[in-house]
Amino acid sequence: MEIFAYEPLGFEGFLVKIEVDIRRGIPAVDIVGLAAASVRESRERVRAAVRNAGFAFPQDRVLINLSPADLPKEGSLYDLPIAAVVLGAAGLVPDCGRAVLALGELTLDGSVRPVRGTLPALLRASRCGIDNFIVPQANWAEASRTRCGRLYPISHISELQTILIAIREGQPIEDAAIGDANPTTAADDNAALSSINSLPSDDAGDLFQGAGLDFSDYLGNEKVVRALIVAAAGRHNVLLFGPPGSGKTMAGLRFPSLLPPLEDGPALEVAALWSLRGKRFMPTDGKTYPPVRAPHHSASLEGLIGGGRPLRPGEISLAHRGVLFLDETPEFSRDVLQSLREPLERGAIAIVRAGRVLQYPADFQLLLAANSCPCGNLGNPAKTCLCSPLEIQRYWRKLGGPLLDRIDMRIPVVAPGVDSIAGARPVAQAEMTLRIKDAVQRQKDRSREWGGVFNSRLSPDLVRRFCSPEGAALALLRDKAYELGFSMRACHSVMKIARTIADLEGSEMIKETMVAEACGYREFGEGECYWPF
Repeated sequence: MEIFAYEPLGFEGFLVKIEVDIRRGIPAVDIVGLAAASVRESRERVRAAVRNAGFAFPQDRVLINLSPADLPKEGSLYDLPIAAVVLGAAGLVPDCGRAVLALGELTLDGSVRPVRGTLPALLRASRCGIDNFIVPQANWAEASRTRCGRLYPISHISELQTILIAIREGQPIEDAAIGDANPTTAADDNAALSSINSLPSDDAGDLFQGAGLDFSDYLGNEKVVRALIVAAAGRHNVLLFGPPGSGKTMAGLRFPSLLPPLEDGPALEVAALWSLRGKRFMPTDGKTYPPVRAPHHSASLEGLIGGGRPLRPGEISLAHRGVLFLDETPEFSRDVLQSLREPLERGAIAIVRAGRVLQYPADFQLLLAANSCPCGNLGNPAKTCLCSPLEIQRYWRKLGGPLLDRIDMRIPVVAPGVDSIAGARPVAQAEMTLRIKDAVQRQKDRSREWGGVFNSRLSPDLVRRFCSPEGAALALLRDKAYELGFSMRACHSVMKIARTIADLEGSEMIKETMVAEACGYREFGEGECYWPF
C-alpha cells in the first residue's frame, strides 16, 4: 500500500510519499524529510486521534519519512495520510494494494477536517497515475468536479478500514458502505471551509459588489457601453477615467455581466486556483461565470501577486480567466501597480522562494477606474480643479508609461446630463451578451489551430495573419501612428481592437471606420500629455 500526501507549492504542487518504519525501542514518533513545525505537530494530533478512534497506537519507535526529503513540507494536510500509513504498518487496517492519495486534517477525537488545495492535489495525482482518492467529506463537492478516479469521502478516521477494503476490491463509491457517502450541501461545505485558517482579507475579497448587476439601469453613456462591449468581446484591458460621479465605478461593476460563461477546462483551472486559497469556485445556475476580483487600494504586493508563508496565489491568480477590477487605481501603491506588467504579458506570475521558481496562472482582464486628477474636478464643467500641473502629473505617474502601454482601451467618462438620462432607453442586455458570445465564437474558430485565443491574446505572428488592415484602413492606421507616436505594441493593440470590432459586426475585412474607432479608444495617453481634459 502506497499512501501519498500533497504539498501545495505553486499551481501544480508536489506529491509526497509517506513511509513508516516501526521498530523496537523507547516509544516515540519521529518525522524526517524537511518537515516544518506544523507537520511535526501532527505527531500528537495523529496519536490522540488514533487512540480516541478505538485503535491501539504502536508502543514502539515509529519513524516517518516524507519523500522527497529535500522538499519543504508545511501545513496540516499530512495528518490523515500519516495516520493511514502508521495504522497500516501496525496491521490495524488492511493493505489496499494500490496507490492512494489521502487528504485531511485530524482533530483530537478523530474527525477529519477539510483542507486547502483539494482540486490541484487530485489533478496532480491523476497525472501521476493515481486513481484512488480519500478526501474529507466537506471537500467532496469540490473534489467531484475533477471526474477522475474514484473518490472516497471520509468524516472520521474510524471509517478508514472500510475505505481501504473498498479500494482493494475496486468498489465504486456508490456501493461502498462508508458512513454518509452522500455529498454535503453547499451550505455545509461553506461552513466547513470557513473553519480553515485563512488570511483575514480572504472572505472580504469574495464579496464582489457588482454581482447580479447589468447595464439595464446604466443610462446616458452609450459610448462607454459600446466601448465595454468591444472590451468584453476581445478581452481587452480597459481604463475608465473621468470626474467623480460620471459613472466609472457603476460601469465597472456591471462589466462582468457582459462576459460569456467559461468552458469546462478553464473553469476547472480556476476552481483549482481558488482551492489553493481554501475557497470554492462552483457553477451558478448550471453555468460557470468568469471570476471577478476587486481588491481595495490598500492591498499589499503579496496580496495582489501572491506570496506569503505558506505560499498562496494572489488576487491576479484568483482573477485568472476573469476580471481584475482596480477602482481608484492611482491610489494603489506604485510597486503594486507596476507588478502587473509581466503577468499581463505572460498570463502567469513566477514567484521565487528558497531556490525554487513557483508559477501560478494569471491570465486576467484588467479593468481600471481613475479620477482625472487628485481632487477629481478636472473635466467637470460645474467645478474648478485646484490641482497644479505637477500634482496631476505626479498623480498619473503612478500608473506609469509601461503599464499604460499595456492598456488597450482608455475611455473618458463624462457625467451625462439630466436630459440625456431622461430621454435614454434601457440597454438591451440580452442582445449585447448575444453579440459578444457570437464574436467570441468567431475568434475561437479562427484561431482554433493555435488553441482558440481571444483577439487581445494574439501573438505578433497571428496579429499579422488575422488583424492586418488594407487600403484606406491601413493608410489611416499609419497616419494615426505617426501623429500619436504609437509604439509597436500600440499599433498591434489598435489592430487587435479593430479585429474585435469587425467580429462584432460579423465582417472578415477590417474597414476604415473600424480602425478609426479602434484608434479613438487608444489615443488618450499617447503622445505628449494627450488627455481630453
